[in-house]
Amino acid sequence: MDKGERELTLDSILLGIKPGETALVEYTSVSSPELLFYLMVNGCLKRDIPVIIDDIADTFSEYIKRLKITGLPTEDLLKVSVIKIGGNKDVGKVLGKVEIRRYSLDFSVYKEVYEKVVPKKPVCNPVLGIHKLFASLDFQDAMRLVRNIESFVGTETRFAVYFINRETLEERFPEILGLLEESVTSVFTWELHKEIYKFRIVKSPNLSIVGSEISLSGEDFFKLVKH
Repeated sequence: MDKGERELTLDSILLGIKPGETALVEYTSVSSPELLFYLMVNGCLKRDIPVIIDDIADTFSEYIKRLKITGLPTEDLLKVSVIKIGGNKDVGKVLGKVEIRRYSLDFSVYKEVYEKVVPKKPVCNPVLGIHKLFASLDFQDAMRLVRNIESFVGTETRFAVYFINRETLEERFPEILGLLEESVTSVFTWELHKEIYKFRIVKSPNLSIVGSEISLSGEDFFKLVKH
């Protein structure tokens, strides 16, 4: 690993995503994606980067519960702006709601809500629980959802980070994950190997960091939180 790679940090990667980009964070069922989400949102708040969370099917509520059990303070997260997509638990500063009808998402309605609440400054837009939506669709509607996600690439009012359970999506639609990976600008993986969390850069427009990996123990994580 060269000097440039050694200097990589989670902050420099996640907060280095440029407006107009769409990234995937592929995690496993046991890798606690809320920890990575926590670091990213806290990093944004410290740097005065506005955040709007897309909360699909109450996933944000699930993240908050698990973070509290881990012992992490969640007060700042609960002040973050949220667009609710399905679900019925209003957690965070809910600015708008989009219903999921017949197991699909009307993106024209979503765009109307988004345009009403998006600030002038580019925002970090974490999208939580998108795999739950895919799991409820047939293949044709899943393909339509991929195209809709791709249509937001280049929207310079935001950089979007989709947190997606890779195992769930691969079980439901093995072909869809590859199509998603092709359509976005960056792909990261977040996995747990024994007691070590591993963040890997699979795809990025910054070719010099592709293939790089950052490893964190639980102790390392709490050091970053306190930093």
